[in-house]
Amino acid sequence: MDANLVGTVISDTETPTFETVRIKLKAGRDVKPGVIVKMWMQREESSILFARIRGGYEKNPNKNPDRISVEDALGLKSPHISEELSTDIYRLVEADLIGELINGSIRSPENLPNSGADVYIADSTEIVNVLGLIDEQENGLYIGDTIGGLKTKIVLKKESIQRHFFIGGTTGSGKSYAMGVVAEELLKQFLPIIFIDTQDEYSKFVEAHNGKVVKPGLDFTVRISSLTEEEFIKLLPEITQKNSLHSEVAGRAFDNLKTRLVNRDIQKFGVPDIQQEINTTAVDLSSKPGDAPRLAEAVQRKLNSLANDPMFGDGVNWREYMHPCLAINCKNMTSKQLQTLATVILRELQSLRLRGHIPPYVVVVDEAHLFVPQGETSPCKQILLEGVRIGRHHGICMVLMTQSPVDIDKSVIRQCNTRMIFALEPDQLEAIKGVKSDASDEMLRALPKMPRGTCLLSGTYESIKHTIPVKIRERYTEDSEGGKTPDIFAEMNDKWIDEIEKLK
Repeated sequence: MDANLVGTVISDTETPTFETVRIKLKAGRDVKPGVIVKMWMQREESSILFARIRGGYEKNPNKNPDRISVEDALGLKSPHISEELSTDIYRLVEADLIGELINGSIRSPENLPNSGADVYIADSTEIVNVLGLIDEQENGLYIGDTIGGLKTKIVLKKESIQRHFFIGGTTGSGKSYAMGVVAEELLKQFLPIIFIDTQDEYSKFVEAHNGKVVKPGLDFTVRISSLTEEEFIKLLPEITQKNSLHSEVAGRAFDNLKTRLVNRDIQKFGVPDIQQEINTTAVDLSSKPGDAPRLAEAVQRKLNSLANDPMFGDGVNWREYMHPCLAINCKNMTSKQLQTLATVILRELQSLRLRGHIPPYVVVVDEAHLFVPQGETSPCKQILLEGVRIGRHHGICMVLMTQSPVDIDKSVIRQCNTRMIFALEPDQLEAIKGVKSDASDEMLRALPKMPRGTCLLSGTYESIKHTIPVKIRERYTEDSEGGKTPDIFAEMNDKWIDEIEKLK
């Protein structure tokens, strides 16, 4: 018997249809969920139908509840009868039809499967074609291999990064490791990568690839002029409705300088320039001329916190910093600082790219739910939404990562045409059902049980045509995994037990 022959198409009251087929497995043969199988159709036009295994069950009348109850009551144990020697023991699997090969081209299924047709495991070339992938590793992004069936390399078209990636999974599921694999593939294509690294997980990776690791306010600064007037006002302490005049004075000063910058009357401005401009706007907005100095002084005091914030300064030459890769270590920053920093960085990069001053680039945003929260606004939500919306037309590529899909704006996930979903809890799974592509409910229910480093790879027709379970390949870069869970027990033994004993 052909080693790839696994079963036979059966007919019942519900199948086969244009969507679903049931297959009786040959004795001793097995398939896993997600495996792609094929069956030849012989009609007016010869074609091959492809299906993805969804689930299955075994029928064994010798082990039905009544028989087991009798055995238990009488203390008997009936002999095991193997599937090969039985005429009424069999296993049945159900599969979703996903494609049809005819005249060398893949199309949606247009023929009903023939009942009685032999079913075979699809070969690697067929799997690549039906999923819309490529088979040349050097020309694409090799991220892993199929699970079950014939081992097939999953190589995405390199252009898929221009339509953005979404990576979701609970802590420890392997999403950060997978991001490292994707980054290795992108660096082989010479695309600069910028990590907005909230947990310092990519410093080792970046250093291993001769990139730069920088901390805001220590190794570089950003320009306050990259904020909008509204974002600038929100950074000022104690600006409330009670002192709306202060807000108006500060906002007018900022807007005046911004207008001069746009008109190229000035090349840049910082906090000292805003403080100086406040003297003018205070005069214009004071009800009495004598009140202007006090008003200006009161507003300038509110700018002191920004003047002393090391994050703001003359900015950075992104063209020098970004190649080959850059990790911006944002660990220990507050949520407000994170959002402000990301807003400025993303806006500066976008502006430079739209003017052709920097090459195409990839931005990796870790903990993306902090920046594009569901149901609320944030300082950088608009710029991120704009980035994923216009990015593919301008060489701006995004990778958004989160352990909490339930908290991220779903419109952003929909804009990401390639999605890698690792193990998630049931409530998180519910949040991604609207963007599950053609993943079956069985595939989603299996997600929480999937081993570390295994994901459901899905997307749109341009990236990967059908959802498939994938085992992420090993990284090429040695000692570059920065997101490992620390061994707290080893630390206790090496350091703290002796310290604790000294205190007794």
